Amino acid sequence: MSEYEKHSMSEKNEEETLEENADETGGLTKEELDEIMADGGMMSRSGGNRRSAPKSNPKQNLKKEPKQKKLRRVLLIVFLVLLVITGVIAAYAYFSTNVYQDDAEFKNYADKQFRGDQLFELNGKTERTYEYGSPISYAADYTVIDNKEIEAFRKTQIDKITAEYKDAQESAEAQRAEENKDDKNYKAPAEALILSSAAFSSDNGAVSIAISAKESQEQKKDMVDTTTSIYTYLVSEKTGSVIYPEQMFVPEYRQICAEYFAKYFKETYKSDELAEGWESHVTADAANFNKFIVSEKFITFYFDSGTILDESEGIQAVKVSKTDLNGIMREKVSERYIDPNRPMVALTYDDGPGDASETRILDCLEQNGVVATFFYTGSRATKRPDQVKRAKSLGCEMGNHSWNHPQLTKISADQAKEQITKTNNAVEAACGSAPTVFRPCYGATNDSINAMAQMPVIMWTVDTLDWKTKDAQKTFDCVKAKADQGKLDGKIVLMHSIHEPTAGATEKLIPWLKENGYQLVTVSELIKYKKGEDPQNGKVYY
Repeated sequence: MSEYEKHSMSEKNEEETLEENADETGGLTKEELDEIMADGGMMSRSGGNRRSAPKSNPKQNLKKEPKQKKLRRVLLIVFLVLLVITGVIAAYAYFSTNVYQDDAEFKNYADKQFRGDQLFELNGKTERTYEYGSPISYAADYTVIDNKEIEAFRKTQIDKITAEYKDAQESAEAQRAEENKDDKNYKAPAEALILSSAAFSSDNGAVSIAISAKESQEQKKDMVDTTTSIYTYLVSEKTGSVIYPEQMFVPEYRQICAEYFAKYFKETYKSDELAEGWESHVTADAANFNKFIVSEKFITFYFDSGTILDESEGIQAVKVSKTDLNGIMREKVSERYIDPNRPMVALTYDDGPGDASETRILDCLEQNGVVATFFYTGSRATKRPDQVKRAKSLGCEMGNHSWNHPQLTKISADQAKEQITKTNNAVEAACGSAPTVFRPCYGATNDSINAMAQMPVIMWTVDTLDWKTKDAQKTFDCVKAKADQGKLDGKIVLMHSIHEPTAGATEKLIPWLKENGYQLVTVSELIKYKKGEDPQNGKVYY
């Protein structure tokens, strides 16, 4: 047999052997088995003698190879699962938002805000209100006030704060919408105003009202706080009318506060923690120490963001014991206080007493804790002495407007004298005090009549023409227009208490004047503070 035949037969026998042992080799071909054997070391030949190299176990390799494939499959599956999870998370992050989407979610958001940092405690019974909207929402958390006048005052302030916020946000959104008009996907961001309010009674007849307003806006799919403001008010527990710090504290209270807080902040904070220029916010200047609440034992003063510490630290609330500010409190709230540096106006009413219309006017004055000057006709004063007396008891000034309203320059001197004298007597009989100022009918006078009156002669600088229009809104608008032009401070307003529309105008005008910072004073007070002199008899004032 030739070598070729032997080799062929050997290969054939090997193939048959492999087929017979297919169950042991896993059905591998000869070439696959040769490769496995080569990895483990094949036979080597040396000196014609055949020697076997170390052999690997085909069964072990065959078992290892499926395990490796299984591991690769598991790793592939894990990778794919992680890839899917990552995609889901990315998609959720892209499409999801922490911004409330309905009433219930806004309520939850507002409740969290209420539980956050508070500038004051809400004591007693509280109520919460929620108003979800798109894009603007509102919520309020406040203590219940049983006093109707004080509660009405607070509601007016909250309504004002809310309206100003709404106007500002709508204006800002109009600008954003214009800037994004080409973006079809633009959507107005959600915005929220969260209000908190509490009332605190002091032991000298004043009630402090505090209102905090926290603004937030949607930014990058989350609600972010943008601004926090604090508003404080003092009102009379008796009348519900606004009172000023000088009516609660002694006149030098700002100097007392300046000395205390300059020391307090220096001792409490390091110099690099205090904002630049902080000292200017603790001087005795009239612009300082105007935000505070007073309870039975403490006074809490508020300092706006960035005034004492860095802007990021927010509003600073400093609670001080009254004993630490010894001598700052009045024993009793002063009924009236006039600040010569603030705007003031004198409301005057002619021709009364005016029965029902005058009663409404007096009610309004009392409810708001303010005064006016009444120029009475003697003939009517004798019929309604009760109204004259009431006006006097409210602190109003008594004026003389003749007996029965003639033009004094067209009657004799004796007749004119009688008109003035009889009226003086009627007013004094009604309230115990004679008139202190005089107004000639129709504004018609001369030197003789001015001297005859023996009182300051009062004209007017704002004529509402209420006697002509008999329209409450027009009377109100006449005065408001002067204020809008910056021409109302120091003015004398002419009205007539015998007309019902004038009473209606008064009920709207007085609260508006107070809310806009005007002090309502008598004519004599106006002359003293704006003219810089005590009223002079026989001198004409406008």
